[in-house]
Amino acid sequence: MQQITEEQLASLEIVAKASAERASETLSKLVGIPVKLAMARVRIMENAELAELIASPEKSVSAIFLPVTGEGKGSSVLISSIQESHRLAELITKQPKGSFAKLDDSAISILEETANIIGGAFLSELSNKTGVSFIQSVPSHSINTMQEVVDMAIGKLEHKDSKLAVAFEIDFSLTTTIITTTTTEKIITHYIFLLEVAFAQKLLEALKK
Repeated sequence: MQQITEEQLASLEIVAKASAERASETLSKLVGIPVKLAMARVRIMENAELAELIASPEKSVSAIFLPVTGEGKGSSVLISSIQESHRLAELITKQPKGSFAKLDDSAISILEETANIIGGAFLSELSNKTGVSFIQSVPSHSINTMQEVVDMAIGKLEHKDSKLAVAFEIDFSLTTTIITTTTTEKIITHYIFLLEVAFAQKLLEALKK
């Protein structure tokens, strides 16, 4: 299989950034505060390295899985620390800090819908830029270690035994003020879109047209 060059990764990164900007604007409207696109990059990585993208492999995180089908098979996941997932649910529902002391069914439903909206905005713009169709599946929530989350995401790819994947890494940064103390806090949420190398090459071919 032909490898993807640095120049080709840069081409994918341009469309990834445009798609992430669209998702950032959508998230900003949802939470009612500015959302900064903190990072948008594309890398080809060994699956063994993916668990260290965001946190140490053994750290527990909150993850919303969004399998992707269409003209190819991909795997997307919205990842936050457990504490930041609480805050994200509170911001979306306009609730004060501490309202979601745990991720109950209500909070999980909110996070799943948020991931659905963010992922939908990202993939819609990516489809507009490439002409390749993507279909996002129903979201599902899990609290697991980063290693387990990555293993589950890879497991949703068509050729799960492949050693390489192309990772679209998107970080959203939300800064909000806690009214009771007038202090600010920053919340980071991560959106990862994994593609098999063959599917990424299909996107590159589409960009040439």
